[in-house]
Amino acid sequence: MAYIRQLFVLLLISACAESQPYIDLINARYISSPGNQSASKDKNATTLNYLSISATVPFQLKNEKDAIILTPFFERWESAVDSRNNYSPYHYGLVLPIGFLKSIPDSRWTVLTMPIIRIDDAVIDTKSAWQFGGAVIASYKKNDQLTYKFGVYANAEFFGLFLIPLVGIDWKINDRNNLFGVLPAALTFEHKFNNHFYGGGVFRTFTNSYRDYEPNYWRVDENQLGIFLDSYLGNHVVLNLEFGHSILRKIRSGQEYKVNDNWNAADGFYFKCGIAYRIRFR
Repeated sequence: MAYIRQLFVLLLISACAESQPYIDLINARYISSPGNQSASKDKNATTLNYLSISATVPFQLKNEKDAIILTPFFERWESAVDSRNNYSPYHYGLVLPIGFLKSIPDSRWTVLTMPIIRIDDAVIDTKSAWQFGGAVIASYKKNDQLTYKFGVYANAEFFGLFLIPLVGIDWKINDRNNLFGVLPAALTFEHKFNNHFYGGGVFRTFTNSYRDYEPNYWRVDENQLGIFLDSYLGNHVVLNLEFGHSILRKIRSGQEYKVNDNWNAADGFYFKCGIAYRIRFR
Protein backbone atom coordinates (compact mmCIF):
# COMPACT_ATOMS: atom_id res chain seq x y z
CA MET A 1 0.00 0.00 0.00
CA ALA A 2 2.85 2.40 0.71
CA TYR A 3 4.25 1.78 -2.77
CA ILE A 4 0.85 2.39 -4.36
CA ARG A 5 0.46 5.65 -2.44
CA GLN A 6 3.93 6.81 -3.52
CA LEU A 7 3.17 5.97 -7.15
CA PHE A 8 -0.07 7.95 -6.93
CA VAL A 9 1.82 10.99 -5.59
CA LEU A 10 4.34 10.74 -8.42
CA LEU A 11 1.62 10.52 -11.04
CA LEU A 12 -0.25 13.44 -9.49
CA ILE A 13 2.93 15.53 -9.65
CA SER A 14 3.35 14.56 -13.30
CA ALA A 15 -0.26 15.44 -14.12
CA CYS A 16 0.18 18.87 -12.55
CA ALA A 17 3.32 19.39 -14.63
CA GLU A 18 1.52 18.45 -17.82
CA SER A 19 -1.52 20.63 -17.05
CA GLN A 20 -4.18 17.95 -17.47
CA PRO A 21 -6.62 15.89 -15.37
CA TYR A 22 -4.87 12.61 -16.19
CA ILE A 23 -1.47 11.18 -17.01
CA ASP A 24 -0.61 8.62 -19.70
CA LEU A 25 2.10 6.24 -18.57
CA ILE A 26 2.34 4.89 -22.12
CA ASN A 27 0.78 6.42 -25.22
CA ALA A 28 0.81 5.48 -28.91
CA ARG A 29 -0.95 7.55 -31.57
CA TYR A 30 -1.19 7.68 -35.34
CA ILE A 31 -2.45 10.69 -37.31
CA SER A 32 -3.21 10.35 -41.02
CA SER A 33 -4.00 13.23 -43.37
CA PRO A 34 -4.47 11.66 -46.84
CA GLY A 35 -3.46 13.55 -49.93
CA ASN A 36 -6.69 13.14 -51.89
CA GLN A 37 -8.16 16.41 -50.67
CA SER A 38 -8.97 19.15 -53.18
CA ALA A 39 -6.25 21.75 -53.44
CA SER A 40 -6.62 25.28 -54.74
CA LYS A 41 -4.66 26.40 -57.77
CA ASP A 42 -1.83 27.81 -55.65
CA LYS A 43 -1.64 24.80 -53.27
CA ASN A 44 -0.28 21.28 -53.69
CA ALA A 45 -2.23 18.23 -52.52
CA THR A 46 -0.41 16.88 -49.48
CA THR A 47 -0.22 13.61 -47.58
CA LEU A 48 1.03 14.03 -44.02
CA ASN A 49 1.10 11.15 -41.54
CA TYR A 50 2.47 11.14 -38.00
CA LEU A 51 3.31 8.31 -35.57
CA SER A 52 4.47 8.74 -31.98
CA ILE A 53 5.11 6.48 -29.00
CA SER A 54 5.73 8.08 -25.61
CA ALA A 55 6.11 7.28 -21.92
CA THR A 56 6.07 9.16 -18.62
CA VAL A 57 8.55 8.16 -15.92
CA PRO A 58 8.46 10.27 -12.70
CA PHE A 59 10.97 10.11 -9.84
CA GLN A 60 9.94 11.60 -6.52
CA LEU A 61 12.53 13.68 -4.68
CA LYS A 62 13.07 14.02 -0.95
CA ASN A 63 10.52 16.80 -0.84
CA GLU A 64 7.37 14.91 -1.85
CA LYS A 65 6.12 17.90 -3.82
CA ASP A 66 9.18 17.91 -6.10
CA ALA A 67 10.05 15.43 -8.83
CA ILE A 68 12.16 14.63 -11.86
CA ILE A 69 9.96 13.62 -14.79
CA LEU A 70 11.27 11.83 -17.89
CA THR A 71 8.95 11.85 -20.92
CA PRO A 72 10.85 10.13 -23.74
CA PHE A 73 9.15 9.66 -27.10
CA PHE A 74 9.74 8.48 -30.65
CA GLU A 75 8.11 10.13 -33.66
CA ARG A 76 7.96 9.60 -37.40
CA TRP A 77 6.63 11.91 -40.10
CA GLU A 78 5.65 10.63 -43.54
CA SER A 79 5.01 13.29 -46.18
CA ALA A 80 4.25 13.53 -49.87
CA VAL A 81 3.61 16.80 -51.70
CA ASP A 82 2.69 16.95 -55.37
CA SER A 83 5.60 17.85 -57.65
CA ARG A 84 8.16 17.31 -54.87
CA ASN A 85 10.49 14.32 -55.05
CA ASN A 86 13.91 15.65 -54.06
CA TYR A 87 13.58 15.00 -50.35
CA SER A 88 13.20 12.09 -47.97
CA PRO A 89 9.56 11.01 -47.44
CA TYR A 90 10.32 10.02 -43.83
CA HIS A 91 11.70 12.08 -40.94
CA TYR A 92 12.31 10.75 -37.44
CA GLY A 93 12.66 12.14 -33.94
CA LEU A 94 14.07 10.66 -30.75
CA VAL A 95 13.30 13.09 -27.95
CA LEU A 96 14.13 13.13 -24.23
CA PRO A 97 12.58 15.93 -22.17
CA ILE A 98 13.93 15.91 -18.60
CA GLY A 99 11.59 17.84 -16.33
CA PHE A 100 12.39 19.12 -12.85
CA LEU A 101 9.28 20.16 -10.95
CA LYS A 102 9.94 22.44 -7.97
CA SER A 103 7.33 23.74 -5.56
CA ILE A 104 7.86 27.22 -4.11
CA PRO A 105 7.53 27.01 -0.30
CA ASP A 106 4.63 28.89 1.30
CA SER A 107 3.14 29.88 -2.03
CA ARG A 108 0.74 28.74 -4.73
CA TRP A 109 3.51 28.52 -7.33
CA THR A 110 5.38 25.60 -8.87
CA VAL A 111 8.06 25.81 -11.56
CA LEU A 112 8.76 23.17 -14.19
CA THR A 113 12.20 23.40 -15.82
CA MET A 114 12.64 21.04 -18.76
CA PRO A 115 15.81 20.66 -20.87
CA ILE A 116 15.06 18.78 -24.10
CA ILE A 117 17.52 16.65 -26.08
CA ARG A 118 16.49 15.66 -29.61
CA ILE A 119 17.70 13.67 -32.59
CA ASP A 120 15.82 14.93 -35.69
CA ASP A 121 16.86 13.42 -38.99
CA ALA A 122 15.79 11.51 -42.09
CA VAL A 123 17.87 8.59 -40.77
CA ILE A 124 18.48 7.47 -37.20
CA ASP A 125 22.08 6.31 -36.86
CA THR A 126 25.37 7.39 -35.28
CA LYS A 127 25.57 10.37 -37.67
CA SER A 128 22.10 11.72 -36.97
CA ALA A 129 21.69 15.42 -36.25
CA TRP A 130 21.10 16.65 -32.69
CA GLN A 131 19.09 19.56 -31.39
CA PHE A 132 18.97 21.09 -27.92
CA GLY A 133 16.29 23.20 -26.30
CA GLY A 134 14.04 23.47 -23.31
CA ALA A 135 11.06 25.02 -21.59
CA VAL A 136 10.28 26.76 -18.32
CA ILE A 137 6.69 26.85 -17.06
CA ALA A 138 5.51 28.56 -13.86
CA SER A 139 2.13 27.43 -12.52
CA TYR A 140 -0.11 29.43 -10.21
CA LYS A 141 -2.84 27.46 -8.43
CA LYS A 142 -5.63 29.94 -7.87
CA ASN A 143 -7.84 27.31 -6.21
CA ASP A 144 -8.55 23.57 -6.38
CA GLN A 145 -10.38 24.01 -9.67
CA LEU A 146 -8.17 26.48 -11.55
CA THR A 147 -4.45 26.73 -12.31
CA TYR A 148 -2.74 29.19 -14.66
CA LYS A 149 0.51 28.50 -16.54
CA PHE A 150 3.11 30.93 -17.92
CA GLY A 151 6.40 30.11 -19.58
CA VAL A 152 8.70 30.06 -22.57
CA TYR A 153 9.96 27.41 -25.00
CA ALA A 154 13.19 27.56 -27.00
CA ASN A 155 14.87 25.13 -29.38
CA ALA A 156 17.87 25.31 -31.71
CA GLU A 157 16.07 24.39 -34.92
CA PHE A 158 17.82 23.97 -38.24
CA PHE A 159 16.10 27.15 -39.43
CA GLY A 160 17.42 29.07 -36.42
CA LEU A 161 16.44 29.71 -32.82
CA PHE A 162 12.76 29.00 -32.24
CA LEU A 163 11.58 31.00 -29.22
CA ILE A 164 7.96 31.31 -28.20
CA PRO A 165 6.00 32.31 -25.05
CA LEU A 166 3.66 29.79 -23.41
CA VAL A 167 0.29 30.35 -21.72
CA GLY A 168 -1.73 27.54 -20.20
CA ILE A 169 -4.70 26.63 -18.08
CA ASP A 170 -5.96 23.65 -16.08
CA TRP A 171 -9.60 24.33 -15.27
CA LYS A 172 -12.08 21.92 -13.72
CA ILE A 173 -15.21 23.69 -14.95
CA ASN A 174 -17.49 21.24 -13.14
CA ASP A 175 -17.72 17.51 -12.43
CA ARG A 176 -18.15 16.72 -16.15
CA ASN A 177 -16.09 19.33 -17.99
CA ASN A 178 -12.38 20.17 -18.09
CA LEU A 179 -10.35 22.69 -20.06
CA PHE A 180 -6.60 22.16 -20.07
CA GLY A 181 -3.43 22.65 -22.08
CA VAL A 182 -0.51 24.94 -22.83
CA LEU A 183 -0.73 27.16 -25.89
CA PRO A 184 0.44 27.27 -28.58
CA ALA A 185 1.18 23.52 -28.19
CA ALA A 186 -2.30 22.22 -27.36
CA LEU A 187 -5.65 23.06 -25.75
CA THR A 188 -8.32 20.46 -24.93
CA PHE A 189 -11.94 20.72 -23.86
CA GLU A 190 -13.09 17.42 -22.36
CA HIS A 191 -16.64 16.35 -21.46
CA LYS A 192 -17.49 13.25 -19.42
CA PHE A 193 -20.47 11.36 -20.84
CA ASN A 194 -20.13 8.52 -18.33
CA ASN A 195 -17.36 6.47 -16.68
CA HIS A 196 -16.47 4.82 -19.99
CA PHE A 197 -16.78 7.62 -22.56
CA TYR A 198 -15.26 11.10 -22.73
CA GLY A 199 -15.28 13.46 -25.69
CA GLY A 200 -14.65 17.04 -26.73
CA GLY A 201 -12.53 19.27 -28.90
CA VAL A 202 -8.80 19.79 -29.27
CA PHE A 203 -6.41 22.25 -30.90
CA ARG A 204 -2.74 21.28 -31.33
CA THR A 205 0.30 22.50 -33.20
CA PHE A 206 3.59 21.03 -34.38
CA THR A 207 6.65 23.09 -35.36
CA ASN A 208 9.77 21.02 -35.98
CA SER A 209 12.70 20.78 -38.36
CA TYR A 210 14.66 17.69 -39.38
CA ARG A 211 17.87 17.22 -41.29
CA ASP A 212 17.18 15.96 -44.80
CA TYR A 213 19.62 15.15 -47.55
CA GLU A 214 22.59 17.31 -46.58
CA PRO A 215 22.86 20.23 -46.47
CA ASN A 216 19.07 20.58 -46.56
CA TYR A 217 16.57 20.51 -43.73
CA TRP A 218 12.83 19.75 -43.77
CA ARG A 219 10.41 21.83 -41.69
CA VAL A 220 6.77 21.16 -40.82
CA ASP A 221 4.27 23.58 -39.30
CA GLU A 222 1.05 21.66 -38.70
CA ASN A 223 -1.97 23.04 -36.84
CA GLN A 224 -4.98 20.82 -36.18
CA LEU A 225 -8.50 21.45 -34.92
CA GLY A 226 -10.60 18.39 -34.17
CA ILE A 227 -13.18 16.53 -32.12
CA PHE A 228 -12.39 13.33 -30.22
CA LEU A 229 -13.91 10.39 -28.34
CA ASP A 230 -12.09 8.43 -25.62
CA SER A 231 -13.34 4.96 -24.72
CA TYR A 232 -12.13 3.45 -21.43
CA LEU A 233 -11.69 -0.32 -21.50
CA GLY A 234 -11.67 -1.00 -17.80
CA ASN A 235 -10.07 1.52 -15.46
CA HIS A 236 -6.91 2.50 -17.34
CA VAL A 237 -6.73 1.34 -20.98
CA VAL A 238 -8.05 4.06 -23.29
CA LEU A 239 -8.82 4.00 -27.00
CA ASN A 240 -8.85 7.41 -28.71
CA LEU A 241 -10.48 8.39 -32.00
CA GLU A 242 -10.30 11.89 -33.46
CA PHE A 243 -11.36 13.67 -36.64
CA GLY A 244 -10.50 17.18 -37.75
CA HIS A 245 -8.87 19.52 -40.23
CA SER A 246 -5.47 21.19 -40.48
CA ILE A 247 -5.14 24.98 -40.42
CA LEU A 248 -2.41 27.06 -42.11
CA ARG A 249 -0.25 24.02 -42.81
CA LYS A 250 3.25 24.78 -44.07
CA ILE A 251 6.02 22.48 -45.27
CA ARG A 252 9.31 24.08 -46.18
CA SER A 253 12.94 23.25 -46.85
CA GLY A 254 16.14 25.23 -46.55
CA GLN A 255 19.85 25.28 -45.93
CA GLU A 256 21.97 26.74 -43.15
CA TYR A 257 19.18 28.51 -41.24
CA LYS A 258 17.58 29.88 -44.41
CA VAL A 259 14.22 28.95 -45.96
CA ASN A 260 14.82 28.31 -49.65
CA ASP A 261 11.54 26.80 -50.71
CA ASN A 262 7.93 26.96 -49.53
CA TRP A 263 6.15 23.88 -50.83
CA ASN A 264 2.63 25.40 -50.72
CA ALA A 265 1.23 22.36 -48.94
CA ALA A 266 -2.56 22.16 -48.91
CA ASP A 267 -4.60 21.83 -45.73
CA GLY A 268 -6.71 18.72 -45.37
CA PHE A 269 -8.79 16.49 -43.13
CA TYR A 270 -7.03 14.22 -40.68
CA PHE A 271 -7.90 11.11 -38.68
CA LYS A 272 -6.27 10.11 -35.42
CA CYS A 273 -6.33 6.87 -33.46
CA GLY A 274 -4.46 6.05 -30.28
CA ILE A 275 -4.18 3.80 -27.28
CA ALA A 276 -2.90 4.69 -23.82
CA TYR A 277 -2.48 3.36 -20.31
CA ARG A 278 -3.97 6.26 -18.35
CA ILE A 279 -4.37 7.29 -14.72
CA ARG A 280 -7.20 9.78 -14.15
CA PHE A 281 -7.40 12.20 -11.23
CA ARG A 282 -10.79 13.72 -11.99
